Amino acid sequence: MRSTLSIVLVLALTLALAHADMAAESKAAADRAAIDKGHETFMAAMRASDCSGMLRVVADDAVFTPPNAPNAVGKEGIRSWCQGAFSQAKTSAVSVSERQVTVAGDWGIEHGKFDWTLVPVGGGNSMRDQGNFLAIWHRQPDGSWKATRDIWNSLLPLPTAR
Repeated sequence: MRSTLSIVLVLALTLALAHADMAAESKAAADRAAIDKGHETFMAAMRASDCSGMLRVVADDAVFTPPNAPNAVGKEGIRSWCQGAFSQAKTSAVSVSERQVTVAGDWGIEHGKFDWTLVPVGGGNSMRDQGNFLAIWHRQPDGSWKATRDIWNSLLPLPTAR
């Protein structure tokens, strides 16, 4: 009788642990899917040169660190940076490769490579940049995921003086 009870307890514990593992895996997959959706929303806004669209997936206290420029702090700072950038050039193409996302609790870390082509608003030759990016996502109190930090840098050499 004692061995039967032990076997039943071991089986119950094993099932409980397996259920907990499945629930954790399901939650991690849902978190990853939410970050992926935010990433796609951000990329669609970039393709459309749409600052308001980008801001839909940015936290109120976010900080963007663009190359060769001061930090853009908070939604209004990011809006100002974005409108200034898109008033000078519009996106004609943007893509991401080698993208990886790591989720740890309420935080998501996304990094990869980008290829971004812009066309000057006033006319002229398109400008292409390629580089790396790192974005940090945070689960908000309402359960949504928003970008809280975004930094990117160019892999292209600086232009030389003529």
